[in-house]
Amino acid sequence: MTIITLLMYATMVTTALLANPWLFFTSLMCLCIVIGFIASLAGVGGGVLFTPIMMAFTSINPDVVRSTGLAIATMSSLVSARPYLHGNLANFRLVLVSSIPYTLFAIIGSIIGLHITSVFGSVGKSIIRLSLGILVLAIAALFMVRGNKTDIPKPPRNRDKLAESLRLNSAYREGSLNMLIEYRVVNLQWGLLSLMGVGLVSGMFGLGAGWAIVPVYNMLMYLPLKVASASSIVLIGIGDTAAMWVYINSGAFIPLFAIPCLLGIIIGARLGSRIMPKVKVSWIRILVIIVMIIAGLRLIQQSLPLLVGWLP
Repeated sequence: MTIITLLMYATMVTTALLANPWLFFTSLMCLCIVIGFIASLAGVGGGVLFTPIMMAFTSINPDVVRSTGLAIATMSSLVSARPYLHGNLANFRLVLVSSIPYTLFAIIGSIIGLHITSVFGSVGKSIIRLSLGILVLAIAALFMVRGNKTDIPKPPRNRDKLAESLRLNSAYREGSLNMLIEYRVVNLQWGLLSLMGVGLVSGMFGLGAGWAIVPVYNMLMYLPLKVASASSIVLIGIGDTAAMWVYINSGAFIPLFAIPCLLGIIIGARLGSRIMPKVKVSWIRILVIIVMIIAGLRLIQQSLPLLVGWLP
């Protein structure tokens, strides 16, 4: 059985579920429990799995899916942010500095995404699907490449005067080593510039952005991996909340659709966080990569026929 045949069967199943509202919402909550479970183990936000899966295998309006994806990313952030801030694992000063470009461009991305679908109609939806499919495949490739990252990277010798003037350098207690780890923030200008692009993508596609913020913090600005992950979660809670209001004001956010999704994500994330010490996370990452590749290919397959017919 080919991948194309499996994708067709998956689409037929989702179409049948859409015909029964109660069955659909129950299945939707169960799906989000699985997404939240996998996402918490793999260290990614639920939106990066929810949005491409829903857009690839259902006929739900893309604007509704993207607004719900941002809501899921925001809820995941709010659930996780408090302990990270309380334990000084998240660099709150850096988050505040980063939130300005990230939030601004997340709002701009939301406006652009809504404009594309409203002006170009079905062609605009296909453009969104094609762009998202390519982006999802790129994210899957990023997850594969990031396997050789270091937990505590050594920053270059040169110091970042702007970061020092803003007092962004900090320290956190590494429980596995039972010691205090001091770190310096470098390349702040390039990091903030990168976060502009990340915010634009997050708002436009409703993905959340932990998959991109963590590499920016860890690989470009040389934060320890745990600090990068914790700070990323807090930043998402600020930026994606603002971007979500653009969809709410346009009427694209539907609470009846979002509530079972949010409940499922919360339940799944709590279950995943409890068994994380017993699970080999590398296998979960492989599963996430496979799911994203399938969803990305499906999105591209959906969009190409209409776009090829639309081209002169």
